[in-house]
Order: sequence, then C-alpha cells, then structure tokens
Amino acid sequence: MIKRMYWIALAYIAIGLTLGLLNHEIVYWTHFTGESVLAEVHPHAIMLGGFVFLSMPLFMKSFGIEKQKNFLIFLWVYNIGLLMTLGFMTARGVSQTLAIPLPSFADHMIGGLAGIGHIILAIGLGFLFHALFKSANDRSSE
Repeated sequence: MIKRMYWIALAYIAIGLTLGLLNHEIVYWTHFTGESVLAEVHPHAIMLGGFVFLSMPLFMKSFGIEKQKNFLIFLWVYNIGLLMTLGFMTARGVSQTLAIPLPSFADHMIGGLAGIGHIILAIGLGFLFHALFKSANDRSSE
C-alpha cells in the first residue's frame, strides 16, 4: 500500500509538470499576457496530488491509517475530486489562453463542475481526517 501511495504521488507530480509545460507553451506561442486558470492547475496537481500522497506513507507508518475503512473511501473520493478539479480547471484555462469563446451555459458548467470537484476534494479530506483521528485513538488506547 505504501508503494501505491508513491506511485500515485509520482503520477500527480508528472501530471502537474506536464500541465505546467502545457501552460508555458500555450502562453509562449499565443503571446498571451493575461491571467488564466491554466497557470493555477500545475500547483494544484503538485500540491494536492503529489505532496498529499507523498505524505501518506508517514501516516501509514505512524498511525497505521491504511487499516481504517475511511482511508479507502478517502482514496477514491479524493482522487475523483482532484481529477475532476484538474480536468475542468484545465478546460477553463485552455479556453481562456486560446481565447476560445464559450457559450454562457458551457462557461458556467465548466466553472460549476470545477467547483464541485473542489467540494468532492473537501469531502475526501473529511474521510482522511476521520481515518486519522480513529487511527490515533486506536494507537493511544493500545
């Protein structure tokens, strides 16, 4: 399970670096000078994906968090929320930097779905903290 956390962290760091390169190249070739959401996607992927999953082995070694049922729920919910967030933020950022006109409905839909992805992330973090508190209580009662 620890090895799986490292692979997930590596995947998110690779996604983050790729999105950073995508942002750089689009901005360079289009001479885009404004602000776009695309510039924020790569730190989201590296921090919320890479560093969160890179820190999971510490919790696994210290608390045995992987034994908690909520930890598996956290893995699924958090990854779905993060991938959803990154995907819709990327769609919004690419449309901004390439000046692709979106119909009002599509513009609001992309923003709303990225927001829902953030909410799902927060729910996933709730499962993580529940698993952490339960593991810490189990450890202290031993």
